[in-house]
Amino acid sequence: MFYRTSAIAILLCWVTTADAHGSLRCKGRIIDTGELQETVLALCGTPNMLVSEEVLQRATNMHGYSQTLGLVTTDRWTYDRGYGRFPAVLTIAYGKVVAIEYLPFRT
Repeated sequence: MFYRTSAIAILLCWVTTADAHGSLRCKGRIIDTGELQETVLALCGTPNMLVSEEVLQRATNMHGYSQTLGLVTTDRWTYDRGYGRFPAVLTIAYGKVVAIEYLPFRT
């Protein structure tokens, strides 16, 4: 009985931490991938650091060959979330959040 209870507790902890990665909370609302950049600006404010870069967008055709489709401008917004919390980095392309990650150090 003890082992079953321990296994369930460990599983619940693992499931809740798996969902915590890849989202950000601003003004009581959760920012997730797919959110519009205007919404992020309204809720989280201006980022502490903004880096813009142009990246080649590539795709594989049905024969397995890689093709260049064009240039995509991506922005990386860094938010300092305060003492004791890791900075959040949002990657924005096409006006939407495509990735959210946390830095293990301050920039």
